[in-house]
Amino acid sequence: MNSLKFSEDLIELLASTAFEVPSIFDINNLPLVSSDIAKKLAEVYMDEAINFVLSLGVKPLSASFLAEDIYTLCNDDVLLFIGRFLGGLVPATHIYKYRAFCKSNLFLHSHPIPVSIPSPEDILSATQMGYGIECVISKVSKLRAVLTCIEPSADWDKIMAKYDSITEKVFNVSRFVVVGNGNNISFLPMPTTSEIFSLLSSYKKLMEPYAKVLYVDIDLNNKVLTYQLY
Repeated sequence: MNSLKFSEDLIELLASTAFEVPSIFDINNLPLVSSDIAKKLAEVYMDEAINFVLSLGVKPLSASFLAEDIYTLCNDDVLLFIGRFLGGLVPATHIYKYRAFCKSNLFLHSHPIPVSIPSPEDILSATQMGYGIECVISKVSKLRAVLTCIEPSADWDKIMAKYDSITEKVFNVSRFVVVGNGNNISFLPMPTTSEIFSLLSSYKKLMEPYAKVLYVDIDLNNKVLTYQLY
């Protein structure tokens, strides 16, 4: 697996996407519930969960607000926009086409919720499609974004094997956003800024023996970024 040099120019190029990515922070009056309520409702029938949420005066957020932007690196210095997709459902043919066209080893996508680390599904996709660097960017507040890139030292299987503990931490945050409609709802983690940086710290410690991890903290208001490469 060819390692990519994260130059300052490349980091700035990747971070520049933060200003355009879709985010639920662009929406006012988000439908939030506590962790206790989300976990309780995950154990009941769907109609019971919907009725309870509505009884709280909470109107679920439409899934149409959960779009993700996908990019790939071309020729090590051009970031190519592939498209905007709902629910992370990116046709594999798109990825294969752009991999071949760009000879790309790096793909970047956004998360609409403030969880700026790759999900298990992201890592599985990287494993199956054989690219070498997975990057995720998301706004963690209205004026702040975080970019995370991970590059395995050996292979993705060792990374995937460590994901259970990360998933557990993600779903132990204090609040969730309610997403859905009159027939179906789900609860997505909505960590506070302090919780997301605690998650990032845990992620770094867990991945450090198995991967190179890049963190970029982006001040959207002042257009300033700071980064660390582990």
